[in-house]
Amino acid sequence: MKKLLIMSGKKCGALARETAEVMGTPFYQIHSRDFPDGEIYVRIPADVAGVDVALFSCMGGNPNRGLLEALLAAYALKENGARNVILAAPYLPYARQDASFKPGEPVSIRLVAKLLEDAVSGIVTVDMHLHRFHDIKDVFGGIAAVNVSAMPLLARYVSSRYGRMPVVAPDDEAEQWARRAAETIGSEYYVLEKERRGDEDVEIRGRGVNANRALIVDDIISTGGTIEGAARLLRERGVEEVYVACTHALLVGDAEAKIFNSGVRDLISTNTVPNPYARVSVAEAVARGLSEIRREK
Repeated sequence: MKKLLIMSGKKCGALARETAEVMGTPFYQIHSRDFPDGEIYVRIPADVAGVDVALFSCMGGNPNRGLLEALLAAYALKENGARNVILAAPYLPYARQDASFKPGEPVSIRLVAKLLEDAVSGIVTVDMHLHRFHDIKDVFGGIAAVNVSAMPLLARYVSSRYGRMPVVAPDDEAEQWARRAAETIGSEYYVLEKERRGDEDVEIRGRGVNANRALIVDDIISTGGTIEGAARLLRERGVEEVYVACTHALLVGDAEAKIFNSGVRDLISTNTVPNPYARVSVAEAVARGLSEIRREK
């Protein structure tokens, strides 16, 4: 198998370095900055001729910059002779726009997938939003693609710290995460109902959970409205301790205030998006995904 180098864009250095340690391979930080007018500059810091490169890009918080930085870096790697460029995109933006929900809307993830397929030879994601797709290969049909999950890691962390408890999905899209987390710790899970009226206007309905403690899980927490509604419902139905775990903690605006003011005891996330609640690392899971893709090459 060809030599592997790991390189990281601007916001992904910590996770990329940890993954490099797990895989026992060299790590390099890509030079990346913004010109005064907002254009992005990148420069590859090492000789990549004839080697495989795992390019890390953490796109949470500034998805447009992260996506373009990844495309520019992948192009530079190819121009400088990299044998294969595998994108490690722990959080992949635009995956939630996986359908035209209103007339005139694009299916954004289809365009993003096309751009990435033209730029890289493989991709690893973590808990990618695949509600309307059965598999990541339904999105990325032209390159090797692996979607690893952090839900078992999150469930084990919460269980070891707070004990085993029922798992709750705040809506049907999150059922897959709740099922996987519950199977990991040997617990039961429940699915609530959500009606979304806007980006931040949601209503959560459903029956209660027959337990003193419960764990709400989801793949992404953005504005916090869904978690706030689910937590308030559980508290109203008699659940004394509510915990929350998610893979991608975007925490836009006053999301933290919404979550903790709704009665949540603790919030645990992974490090796919840098945030103060990242207590579970996905480095080993991403390393497995990279190894799987490299075996296919």
